[in-house]
Amino acid sequence: MDRFVHLEVHSAFSFLWGTFTPEDLVESVRSLGQRAVALTDYGLHGAPRFYKAAESAGIQPIVGARLSIWDGSLITLLATSFDAYGNLCRLISIALGDSMAPRVSLTKQDLKHWSKGLVCLAAEREFRTGRRRTRKNRDAVRFNLKELKEVLHHPEWLFVTLHNHEAAEGGEDRAVFEENVSIAAELGLPIVATNLVTFLKPEDYLIHQTLVGIQRGHHHRDIHPLPNDRFFLASGKEMARRIPYAQALANTAFIADLCRSFSLPVGRLHPPTLQESREASKKLAVVCFKELGKLHRSVPAVYLKQLDQELASINRINLADFFLLVRRVVNFARSGGIRHSVRGSAAGSLAVYLLLGGVDPMAHGLLFERFINEGRGDLPDIDVDFDSERRDEVIHYLMDLLPRQTTMVATIHSFRVRSAVRLAARALGYPLHEIKRLSTCLPWSLRGRDLLEALENLPELQDAPISKETRLIEVAANLTGLPSQASVHLGGVLITPGEVKDWTPVGISPKGLPVGQLDKDDAEALGLLKLDLLGLRMHTAIRKSLEVLEEKGIALELERLPLDDRRTYALLQSTESLGVFQLESPGQRGLLGHLLPRRFSDLIAQISLFRPGPVEGDMVQVYVRRRNKEEPAQIPHPDLLPILEETYGVIVFQEQVLRIAHVFAGLSYAEADAFRRAMTKDRRSKKMVRLRSRFVEGALARGHSLSMIEDVFEKVAAFAAYGFCKAHAASFAHITYQSAFLKAHHPQAFYLGLLNAGHVGSYPPSTILNEARRRGIPIFPPHVNASSLEYEAEGSGIRAPLVVVNGVGPAVARRILAERKRRGAFRDETDFLTRLPLPDSIVEALTLAGALEALEDTEWHLAPEVWRSASQA
Repeated sequence: MDRFVHLEVHSAFSFLWGTFTPEDLVESVRSLGQRAVALTDYGLHGAPRFYKAAESAGIQPIVGARLSIWDGSLITLLATSFDAYGNLCRLISIALGDSMAPRVSLTKQDLKHWSKGLVCLAAEREFRTGRRRTRKNRDAVRFNLKELKEVLHHPEWLFVTLHNHEAAEGGEDRAVFEENVSIAAELGLPIVATNLVTFLKPEDYLIHQTLVGIQRGHHHRDIHPLPNDRFFLASGKEMARRIPYAQALANTAFIADLCRSFSLPVGRLHPPTLQESREASKKLAVVCFKELGKLHRSVPAVYLKQLDQELASINRINLADFFLLVRRVVNFARSGGIRHSVRGSAAGSLAVYLLLGGVDPMAHGLLFERFINEGRGDLPDIDVDFDSERRDEVIHYLMDLLPRQTTMVATIHSFRVRSAVRLAARALGYPLHEIKRLSTCLPWSLRGRDLLEALENLPELQDAPISKETRLIEVAANLTGLPSQASVHLGGVLITPGEVKDWTPVGISPKGLPVGQLDKDDAEALGLLKLDLLGLRMHTAIRKSLEVLEEKGIALELERLPLDDRRTYALLQSTESLGVFQLESPGQRGLLGHLLPRRFSDLIAQISLFRPGPVEGDMVQVYVRRRNKEEPAQIPHPDLLPILEETYGVIVFQEQVLRIAHVFAGLSYAEADAFRRAMTKDRRSKKMVRLRSRFVEGALARGHSLSMIEDVFEKVAAFAAYGFCKAHAASFAHITYQSAFLKAHHPQAFYLGLLNAGHVGSYPPSTILNEARRRGIPIFPPHVNASSLEYEAEGSGIRAPLVVVNGVGPAVARRILAERKRRGAFRDETDFLTRLPLPDSIVEALTLAGALEALEDTEWHLAPEVWRSASQA
């Protein structure tokens, strides 16, 4: 056993600096025979996965961070407990300031207040700026250590670091660490040997240089690479050769022992506590039963039984107050006219339906246990889509409601093959035209694949230009998969028990929102709850369509529409579904023509079937043939008839897999869900082998023959990987139906909503306008006396806005509108040019677009509502 412990280690989560993942670090430490290792990046993005990997490998994980202090020097702080980890999170949050990367130096007061439980390693040299140690620096180090000793909560845990990276400049490193030994003795401080590990092997120095080159060339940062290749994960023997001080080497193990009590609470659930659980449980039940009473004059017994079961499950995992919180957020959206819908497995919950709306899970055969079951190891998500243009209002509301318990979830971006090639080539000095030539030959399908394997096995890359660039290939292959930067999740909000800074550092996003350093996988590992508040442009389009109808005095409550409107299904059967949510692609329109939907369940099946897996597995054709009675449905056992009858014997939904395992094999829903998950991943895993045995045993106990069990299992296995969440499909199908209803009954308003909502679906405005024209809706060109900033209704037609004219942006359009509002319509071209002196290029563009035609017509000079009435007549 190598007793040396590396205490200063920078992984690839020190973005564009370190060269390895936490998992690779743990594997290398184990191969060296070392028993512990620290991860000390400039933040804690990699901490949870490092902790999990180390625990799994039997290596003691030590979590810390490297931070700047008041004099510009750097210290490394190591957590000795979970409470100390929380203090570390707060110090990193201070360092982040109003950004997502450390920019602020800690003050003495910061360390005095938040250093409890933290070991401090100091007297470090800052290699990133290329600064050298001078006599003035030496005096500053001595003074700095005195100040640290005075402010730290544990002055006895202040260690002076010794480095020896064998720099070429006359043994500079050795001279520096010997000075540090002298200073430490003078101040009565212990010493410790460290190596600032930045790569695992000396040959990875080139990768580090490339990453720094990307920072300098792509991000324009003034930063220097490390001076040589000695900053690798060295053995204890190698460290003893470089730093021949037995106490400094032994203190690495001593510090590891100080940190032995540290643990991250992975593998346990940590639901947020928002009020007294008993009070929340009662209130949730009252709200749900009250809503149920509004829906049914006489509530069916099956609804009462289902709601009782769901409330018991929700209370078992202490989430009653969370469900009430989500209702409060949705009620805020409702009160402000912000459209919303639930997505994912949560839509299968009767309680969620009663609290948040959507589709009735009982009426559509949805399954609560796909959302929550006793065996689920993580907290369930409730994902809610909001009007894209107003989603941020909802996020800000939640943040203001729980400012100490919420933060945005982080997203970690990694190098993909093409970006790794482009950025590495630039860092290595390739000219731009050569970079383009080398990277464009790589197919997009390489996403997630190994570059070396692809070059070796893909025929289309055998003679590709990049195949001769050996050095570039090696560097890019090493970069691929490494984290490159952190950003903000589109809508994931982390809600923690107690203060959020007990769990993660918090910075500020460019939009001004707090953002943590845990991504969605980290949150799941720590058992924390994530609420996804997502944006959906179709909600924006529908809202704008309804606004057009309201202007005409038509009030439409889409949530209360019956789901059996003949004109809506006739539109879908005609395959005129351009702009209809989820059904506008050529492939979806083709499937519509074969499926000819007649009821809401057909829409659920359509959305579930049209995906790569079912298409490639020929599920779609089998389903369509059976649906159209061209071949008989095949259901292998009578017990499966209630489960598979609706899909003609084809397993389309994940919920069907759960029900088959539960009904046919007697598995609990927790076991059935584990069975489903294993089916979609590695079927050869030990877990899958155990579950198959459990499936067979359970089915035998129910009296089924072994041959029948094997037949059912193989059929489930064949389709389970392609199964889609029916609750999610039903939720989307509801929006599909609403958008199709608008198109069938109010096409002008439908097209206006699409055109004014931004990029909603697959087609540009010109395609939407062409279809509207083909369906008899007049399209009027932009005009300075008629157009606005958006597409508008004009009679039975659509008037294009000024901003569609090439060169006329929003600013110019607003000037035209403001002048028209101030002094009335433009009487002729001379009047227009006199009142609005615009560049010749813009005037020419307006003229070519017809926006200045017929200015002399008297109707323009009437009040807008008058001439619009005249044009309608």
